[in-house]
Amino acid sequence: MSRAANPGPRNVIDSAMTDPGQQPEPNATPLRELVVVNATGRQASSVVRVASAVGYKVRAQLRSLKKDLQLSAELRILPNVTLVEGSLDDQAFVDKLFVGAQYAFVNTTPYAWTDEVATGKSLALAALKAGIRHYIFSSLTDHSTHDPPQDPLPLWATKFTVEQYIRQLELPATFVYVGSYHNNFSSRPYPLWQLTPRADGGFVWKAPFPTDYPIPFIDTEHDLGAAVIQIFKDGVSQWGGQRYAFFFFAFFPSSLRRILVVTN
Repeated sequence: MSRAANPGPRNVIDSAMTDPGQQPEPNATPLRELVVVNATGRQASSVVRVASAVGYKVRAQLRSLKKDLQLSAELRILPNVTLVEGSLDDQAFVDKLFVGAQYAFVNTTPYAWTDEVATGKSLALAALKAGIRHYIFSSLTDHSTHDPPQDPLPLWATKFTVEQYIRQLELPATFVYVGSYHNNFSSRPYPLWQLTPRADGGFVWKAPFPTDYPIPFIDTEHDLGAAVIQIFKDGVSQWGGQRYAFFFFAFFPSSLRRILVVTN
């Protein structure tokens, strides 16, 4: 894992996490209830699994229990996990989602049925009103803010817009930037990662990546959850307002091609 520099506003530190007068008694059991949004996504489901394993009480939101029956069934039987079905477009549902919890992991989606910016802002404001102590938002960069500016990627810039709003709210937050999912090659037919079979048993991979720049990869299902829980453990005193870039190995496209040939 590597820690990205944070050029943004000052760190946001929740006094309840740093004031000695607010610390629990030595024998007290601290409250650890975590809300996870879009729980059947790759990032969020990883967080749910690890949080359950280490003793968090998890409130796992998903839009529909029927969308991914197998994964929903897996999450449902995990210790201390409650699945909460509801639309993030329903303001009344969102307003109640974080009440009583202390932590939140949020990864919004850019799909056609929702406005990601509006959803992200609504969730952040609801978390602030509910008194969330540490809010981790899965963000991405807006290339138009780089030097020199570049064209923004539509599915990335929306997350950056939400990140800036969260900062304006001064919500105690950390922003994780997740690298490429290595299992994109073996799952859905994403254009950038599609392996097209050939008649001779091989495959063709076509993607517009520079050959001289390494691609950062992460095993989302197995590694992200543990890293996110570690950020919660460290707390906003260490990670408030910070960006944290997640990738566990990086390969040049040519090296990745050779690996795929060997493992195929």
